[in-house]
Amino acid sequence: MEGKLDWLWAFLLVISIFGVIAISEILRGIFKLDPEVTRKVVHISVGVAVFPAPIIFSSSLPMIAIALIFIVVNFLSIKMRLFKGMDSVERQTFGTVYYPLAFLILVLVFWKNHPAIISISMLALALGDALAAIVGESVKNPKIYNLTGDKKSIQGSVAMFLTTAFIVAIFLYFTSDSIQWWGKTLALSGEDIILISILTALFTTVFEAIGSYGFDNLFIPISSSFMLYSLVVVDGLNQFLIAFALAILIAAISFKLKFLSLNGAVGTFILAVIIFGVGGWKWTLPILAFFVLSSLISKIGKKKKENFDLIFEKSSTRDIYQVMANGGIAGLTAVIYQFLQNEIFYFAYLGSISAATFDTWATEIGTLFPTKPRLLTNFKRVEPGTSGAVSLKGSVGGLIGSIIIFSSAMLWVKFNFARLLVVVLSGLFGGFVDSFIGATLQAQYKCNVCSKTTEKKFHCDNFTSLVRGKRWMNNDFVNFVCTSTGALSGLAFLMII
Repeated sequence: MEGKLDWLWAFLLVISIFGVIAISEILRGIFKLDPEVTRKVVHISVGVAVFPAPIIFSSSLPMIAIALIFIVVNFLSIKMRLFKGMDSVERQTFGTVYYPLAFLILVLVFWKNHPAIISISMLALALGDALAAIVGESVKNPKIYNLTGDKKSIQGSVAMFLTTAFIVAIFLYFTSDSIQWWGKTLALSGEDIILISILTALFTTVFEAIGSYGFDNLFIPISSSFMLYSLVVVDGLNQFLIAFALAILIAAISFKLKFLSLNGAVGTFILAVIIFGVGGWKWTLPILAFFVLSSLISKIGKKKKENFDLIFEKSSTRDIYQVMANGGIAGLTAVIYQFLQNEIFYFAYLGSISAATFDTWATEIGTLFPTKPRLLTNFKRVEPGTSGAVSLKGSVGGLIGSIIIFSSAMLWVKFNFARLLVVVLSGLFGGFVDSFIGATLQAQYKCNVCSKTTEKKFHCDNFTSLVRGKRWMNNDFVNFVCTSTGALSGLAFLMII
């Protein structure tokens, strides 16, 4: 009987959501409303509608079905312009697809044991994100910033923070003793609730700030759910308080020293919070060693390497895309470990950092020497700095970097040759894949003014011409593949050796 009632409620929920969309479309047409207004109405209404789902439905299957339905419907709406009052009005994004996708992920992960996390996260998305936009658009002189493509305002971010903190605090206060909501009774003091609310709101607001092109609809629920799980379920409040303080310190110093751009500092803050919060110094020291030593190496011989600034797509001051390309997989591995608590993921983590280190050190050290490297695909001599080129000196430097990464973990990982081999081979294999893709698929351009081959789309104040590879395969994408390969290699080699 409960199963049939669940599907009846699910049917009514779907009809209600379509009803809200239809009414919004009608009102938009009658009163000539700005499509952005009706889009926010739908955004808020849907979040509020799914908020009580965990206490209405006895099974997650109807929720999974609803999420899948709206993923498909919203995708078709974007492509066919079915609901103009629901989709982004300025440019085509997939924000309305990411909305039900985020809900689907939350249901799959938290429905059984911690349904409160689903409700809080979806409400933070529905109300916090909408109010951030409303406040940002309504103030007379908003202080605008742009981290990854979408313009945001300081006032809007403050609204996001306050709304999310309020939602978390109120929900924790009234449900902390509910096994139905949390799967256990929470022993939280008033101080704990305040701190959890502040940290969750801060982490979620930072993710909202970097969420461009509709990705905030995915980033907000995922980031808030991770933080709630870590602080409430895992009881990691003290650990994450240190993580936030350390992350702010590292990001601020690195930005001041010009190791990072502003958005690079934000990306580093996110990774530092996740990695230290999950694993403390055991997880933090290897990636800190990579970041600090690699940044220092990039500054060595800077004068000698100035010519390569005309070739390489990015400078030594890393932006958020470089940070995530090199450290995003490491952060994702830490998140997976937080939920599964399997030590094998620590070696996937080390493999990822080893690959990033091997690639970075091989490039930085290789370009310090005048010897021409060889292209990996045909071993012909090419100019230093050419994508896909390898040299003996650079490779030795990369191997030394991988050994240092393993050494940074030896306080917690008992040394044996097999484990060292796992980490070093992961770095070597990741670097090999990086060079192979660099020699075959990475986009290479020719300057129409000076005829130099470069990774840049704009050179000598003119657009360049693609001469090799795929336009979408830039250096950040190659680095992401490199670190992914390193992580997967770490898992595979650990099972084999």
